[in-house]
Amino acid sequence: MQSRSLGRIFLLSSLYWLVARGVVFFFISSLLLFLLYLLGNFQEFLDSTQIFLIQLLKVGLLTEVFLGLLYVVLVFLLRRQRRFLGKLILCTLSIVSSFILLLAFSFLSAWFQL
Repeated sequence: MQSRSLGRIFLLSSLYWLVARGVVFFFISSLLLFLLYLLGNFQEFLDSTQIFLIQLLKVGLLTEVFLGLLYVVLVFLLRRQRRFLGKLILCTLSIVSSFILLLAFSFLSAWFQL
C-alpha cells in the first residue's frame, strides 16, 4: 500500500515538473510570436504569413492557458503553495495576460474574417 502512494506522489511530482516547464516554454514562445507578428506589421509581411503567425500564436496561447491552469491545480494538490508563492503569482499573471491576448487575437481573427 505504501508503494502505491509513493508512486502516485512521484507521478504528480513528475507531472508538476513537466507542466511548470511547459508553462514557461509556451509563454516565452507566445511572447516571441507576438513580437514577430508586431514586427511583421511594420515590415509588411505577406498576409498569409501574418495569418499563419496569428494561428500559431492562438495555439500557443491556448496551450499556455491550459497548462497554467493545470499548474495551479497541481500546486494545490501537492500542497506546495507556501514554498512557491512567487511562482504561483507569476503563473497566474501569465495565465491572465495570455488569456487577454487570446481573446484579442480571436476578436482580430473574427474582425478580419480569417
